[in-house]
Amino acid sequence: MSASGKNKKKSRFLWFRKHKGITKALIWFRNVRGKKNEYKYFWPTVVFSILLVFSLWYFNYDYGLSLCKEQRGIFGDMFGAVNAAFSGLAFAGIIISLYLQRIDLKNQFEEIQQTNKEFKIQNDTLQLQKFENQYYKMIELHRGNVQEMKISFFDFQKVPYQDATGHGYRAQEFLRDIDGRKIFVGMLNEFNALYHILENVSNDIELKLTPKDLIDYSYQVFFYGKNSKKIDFGDCPGKFKDKLFNILKQKQEEFYNRNKAEDSKFRKNEYYLKFYPFEGHESRLAHYYRHLFQTVKYVIQQEEKKLISYSESRQYLRVLRAQLSNAEQVLLYYNYLADFGNNWDYLGKKGYRFLTKYRMLHNIPFESIATGIEDPRDHFKDYIKKHATEEDPLFEWGDIY
Repeated sequence: MSASGKNKKKSRFLWFRKHKGITKALIWFRNVRGKKNEYKYFWPTVVFSILLVFSLWYFNYDYGLSLCKEQRGIFGDMFGAVNAAFSGLAFAGIIISLYLQRIDLKNQFEEIQQTNKEFKIQNDTLQLQKFENQYYKMIELHRGNVQEMKISFFDFQKVPYQDATGHGYRAQEFLRDIDGRKIFVGMLNEFNALYHILENVSNDIELKLTPKDLIDYSYQVFFYGKNSKKIDFGDCPGKFKDKLFNILKQKQEEFYNRNKAEDSKFRKNEYYLKFYPFEGHESRLAHYYRHLFQTVKYVIQQEEKKLISYSESRQYLRVLRAQLSNAEQVLLYYNYLADFGNNWDYLGKKGYRFLTKYRMLHNIPFESIATGIEDPRDHFKDYIKKHATEEDPLFEWGDIY
């Protein structure tokens, strides 16, 4: 660019900078002109109307001056008719104005509706993001709860030795830990052992306990531990309690001594107990089940708020259910059958359907359920009959024997 061109451009810039008002007016006019306006012919129409009215008035006035007095009276009457015509036109203008106002209001209403829809979509998106962030944090907490679970107990192992008299093996005591998800297999074996022991003691003293009583009493001992004062056996006679606790104490001694003793009968572990049994799991399971219950409830609350659909709730809960091992799902079923966790489904008073409608036991292995405890397919047979289908069964392994 030449020097003269640069100077012209600079002087033009300085002029616009000096006359800011004119510059703003030009910018406003350019913006208005650039917009698509439904009323682009409005102002030309107004100007034309004013000019037309003024022209007619002026023509009548000028023509009236050229007439004599007698003719002016007659023309005045005619001029009044023109006034009436213009009054009619003014009334028509009012009608047109109302019509235009109606168009404006309709457009404003549509814009407000569209704005509300966009705001709702944005709000729902934010709420969904907030829910997902919270939900996956709760899953992480669930994983953390499982990882932090630990059972410590003293056990014995055979270690080789050699002295002046020879060599052999001796039992050495050590502190042993079982932690993480592995403890659920041990807890499941422990509960099944308790159920069979209570059932045998009940039969031995000819005490007719219902299946509900058996699972309630078994779960109390399993949850609180055999020495807890929280255990309530109802109207069971004292001999039932004495015999039961003597057997449980004997099983504990057998577990403790099975690796220490040479006699194989003491090493027998008929219930596949993996740790020192019947000491209770309240400190581990109370928090575990509360958090699991609240996580499921939190998802379903979002469905009740219309934030997610039922199928989406099922999809989110599949992610949570995938964190549960087979042993965890069986223990969840036991927890529900006992009075501890009956609110998981229809046995409770709150009307929840977490195990049926939302399939939280979908992957439960039937063969792991202790003999004598009601099969889940029998327990939920009414729901299966009314709601389950081949495409959407209640249980992964089938709803029919």
